[in-house]
Amino acid sequence: MTYTGYLELEASERYGKSVLSDAYYNGVFKISRPTYTEEGLPLVQLIHVGGGYVDGDTYFTQINVKKNAKLAVTTQASTKVYKTPNKQVEQRIVYKLDEQSELHIKQDPLIAYRDARFLQETDVYMDKSAVFFLTDIVTPGWSKEGDLFPYTLVSSKVKVYQNHKLTVYDHLRLNPQDDVNKLFYLEGNTHIGSLFFIHPKVTDEWIEELREHLSSFEEVQYGVSLLAVPGCCFRILAKRTALIEKVFDAIEAFIHRSITHQRAISWRK
Repeated sequence: MTYTGYLELEASERYGKSVLSDAYYNGVFKISRPTYTEEGLPLVQLIHVGGGYVDGDTYFTQINVKKNAKLAVTTQASTKVYKTPNKQVEQRIVYKLDEQSELHIKQDPLIAYRDARFLQETDVYMDKSAVFFLTDIVTPGWSKEGDLFPYTLVSSKVKVYQNHKLTVYDHLRLNPQDDVNKLFYLEGNTHIGSLFFIHPKVTDEWIEELREHLSSFEEVQYGVSLLAVPGCCFRILAKRTALIEKVFDAIEAFIHRSITHQRAISWRK
């Protein structure tokens, strides 16, 4: 199959240091040269040179993090999905984490414009000793008619397999025809953020401490669920991207202060 954008990355540990050991990309996908945080974490930016996702586009990304290696990945800019009158945009993402590895993914918002249809499937295959962090934001694009939700469909599935067993399944499906403003859906909000954090040290007590830490954020609505494995999933509703990003930053800072005892990652965005 020929993809509009294709990307494979691999991070490995060499002489006690995490490095980007392999990279292949084709089509509209590119990557930046890796930079390193103060803690020696390689940081890579994913780049889309096509300007946006359009009718019938297909994308594939796979990131492998080998034993004892660490990697941080972010995007250069927001992902824009434009009108798809004939066929939806489809994106498949695979993350593989070996023993004692870490993968941190922080994405810019997905912006869905009028008549856009976007389907994404993310599969995570990880060892029970690995650490996984992922953020995602969905926002409506500008519409000259002033519609709050001009897109047709946004669907994002996340499956996490730990030691070859399916342990997490999450499906975010936004269909404006279902009236996303109604109670128990977006409840008048327009932006939705998701955050997944899987770490052996996540407990009920830790989540309660995090809830207390987030109690000052009154302009957003959020919920947090403990997963079937040590980890949690956050869902955040707001009317602006910046509000969700502030909550994400607060969660990330709390994670690093309470669990890793290091500074939060400097994403340099």
